[in-house]
This record gives sequence, structure tokens and C-alpha cells, in this order.
Amino acid sequence: MANNTLEQYLKDLRKSCNYSQEFVASHLNITRQTYSHYETGRVIPPVNSLYNLAKLYGVPVENFLDLVVTYNINMDFALKPQDNRLDMTEDLSFFIEYINAPENSKKFKFLNRWERQFLFYFLLMDKRDQDDILTFMKVKYQNRSKEKKLANYVKKPAEEQ
Repeated sequence: MANNTLEQYLKDLRKSCNYSQEFVASHLNITRQTYSHYETGRVIPPVNSLYNLAKLYGVPVENFLDLVVTYNINMDFALKPQDNRLDMTEDLSFFIEYINAPENSKKFKFLNRWERQFLFYFLLMDKRDQDDILTFMKVKYQNRSKEKKLANYVKKPAEEQ
């Protein structure tokens, strides 16, 4: 199911993170009823709310703006769906279906939003790509550990003086 409306996108994002309307509303400093109006399409969220929603969900604010802003360049452009937005919404729908499937729900139940996304995409990769990702993560971790040790070493001699 490809969602192409702001209200459906808001609902899908909220559900993918297992947030309640009350939680999202409190994050935006609005009432739950007002946020409910965003998800039903009765009210279009103001720009500052779109920005805060983008920060909350870790998505580009352009994802919201593409669903809200009407382009007046020419009617062909305004009526033609943007390919990258369709890919993104189809991807989100697939993600929601995947994590809510009974056979997968236990894997994702206690994970935060970032861990869910990581595990979701990781499981979709083939074995070779999974090995590459794990190797990359190990190298990144080792490099960060070396940087921290070096930073601590540089601080200690300066403190001893």
C-alpha cells in the first residue's frame, strides 16, 4: 500500500515507532485532539510542527513538505507523483508490514526505532552484504576506541604538568 497523503504518512510513521498519538502530541506541545486532526486530514500541521515531526522520526523534512506543498511550476509537474517519494512511502509500508508480521514481531518488540530500522534492512540483505556491514561496524568501533584512547593519553600528560 503506497500512501501518498500526509495523514497516511503521519499515521504510518507513528505506528512504525509504536508511538501513541498522545506521545507525539506531547512532543509537539499540542493536544492529542489536534494531532488526531493532523492524521485525519482535518488540519494541515504548521511548518514548525512538520520540522519537529521530522526530527522525532529521523526523516528529512522534505518528506513532509512534498506532501503538503503544492507546486505551481506547471500542472504536469504538480500532478505527477515524485518517484523518490513513492519509493520512500512504499518502503515505509513494507517496513511496517514486516515488523508487524507475527513471525517477526518478537524480534522487533523491545528494539528502539533505530535498532528496528537497522535490523529490518540488515535482514533484507544477502549474507555477503551482511558480512560487509558487520566488518565495517567492527572497523568503525575499533577506530573510535583508538581515537578515545589517544584523546585520553593526550589529556593525561597535560593534566600532570
